[in-house]
Amino acid sequence: MSLKKALVFVSVFGLLGILAGCGAYNSSISTRGQRYAFVTNFISDSVSIYAIDSQTGSLTPRNSVPTNGINSKVIAVEPSGHFAYVGNISSDNITVFAIDANTGTLTQVGAPVPAGDGPQGIAIGPTGGFLYETNQEANNITAFSINPTTGALTPLTGSVPTDEFPVALTFHPSGQFAYSVNFGSSNITIYRVGNNGSLGLIGSFPFPLGPTPSSPTSLTFHPSGRFAYVTNVGTHNITALSVDMASGGLTALDPVISTSDTPTSVTIDHQGRFAYVTNAGAGTVSVYSINTTTGALTPTTSATAGSQPIKMILDANDKFAYVANIGSDNVSTFAVDSTTGALTAVGQPVNAENAPAWVTLIQ
Repeated sequence: MSLKKALVFVSVFGLLGILAGCGAYNSSISTRGQRYAFVTNFISDSVSIYAIDSQTGSLTPRNSVPTNGINSKVIAVEPSGHFAYVGNISSDNITVFAIDANTGTLTQVGAPVPAGDGPQGIAIGPTGGFLYETNQEANNITAFSINPTTGALTPLTGSVPTDEFPVALTFHPSGQFAYSVNFGSSNITIYRVGNNGSLGLIGSFPFPLGPTPSSPTSLTFHPSGRFAYVTNVGTHNITALSVDMASGGLTALDPVISTSDTPTSVTIDHQGRFAYVTNAGAGTVSVYSINTTTGALTPTTSATAGSQPIKMILDANDKFAYVANIGSDNVSTFAVDSTTGALTAVGQPVNAENAPAWVTLIQ
C-alpha cells in the first residue's frame, strides 16, 4: 500500500493511525429505464457515472462530474430517484444533483449547501423528506428538509449530539430509530425518529474496552430489523447485535466474528440470507451465510477485489455486486450465486477517478 493511499484511507474515517494498528439493507434506488451506478471519488472530488448492462452486470463509463467540494465521500439518493446528495468532508458542504433517470446525467443544483464541521456521513431519512449528516469534527448530527420538487436543502434549527467522531448514520428498517456510529469513542448512539424528522436521544451502546479501540466504521441492519452488524477496523472483526424492536436497544451476540484485515462495511442481500464484508487491508470481500433465527454469521468463501475495497452494493435483484476500491482507483463487478451467495468477478475492474470511496445505484 502506498503512503498516499494509506493517508487517503485514514482521512476517509477522520482519525490518524487506523492502519498503523491494524447505506444495511441495500440502498439502491428503483427507477424506470436504464440502470446506472454513481461512484464518488474522494481525491478527485467528482462523481463517476456508469451505465449497467442488465444482462451481464458490466459497467460502461459514461462521464464524471465535479462536486465543487473537497474530499467527496458519501453519495445518497432520495427515494424518488430524482436527486442525489454528496457530502464533502473538508469543505464542510453538500452538493445537490438532479438525476436524469433516462441518461444518468447529474446536473448540479445551485452552489454546494453549507453543512456542519466535517460531514463524514450523510443519510436520507425513512420518509425521504429529510437529510441528515454526521459531523466528525463537531461530534453532532445536523438535518435538512428536502424540497421534493427542486431537491433543495433547508437546514433545520439546532443539532443533535453524538459521541466522538461520528462517521455514519443508519436508520432501522422500521424507520423508528437511528444509530450513529462513533469511530472515536467506539460506541453507537441510539435515537428515536420523530414524525417531524427530529432525533430524540435514547442512549448508547458501548463496545468492550480493551488495549485496542474497536474503531467502528459502519452499522448494517438485517432486512428483518432484528439484527445488526458493525465493522470494527481497530480490532479486525464484526460485532453482531440483536435489536429490541420496541425500544431500539442493542445487545451484543456472541461470539465476535473475526474477519480479514480492516473490515470497512457490511452489505446484506434483500432476502437476508448472506452478508458481504469489504476487507480494505486484505483486498477481499468475505461472504457469510446468515442464520435468520439467531443472526449468527458463518463464513463461506471470499472473493478478491481491488486494493482497499471500502464499499459494496448489490443490485435490486441480488444478481450483481459492485465494490469501490479506494486504493486502486477502480470498481469491481461480481456476479452473485443465488444459491450460495458466492461472488464471481465479471471482467476486469473498471477505472474510476482518484480514490473511489462510495458506490450507489439507480435502476
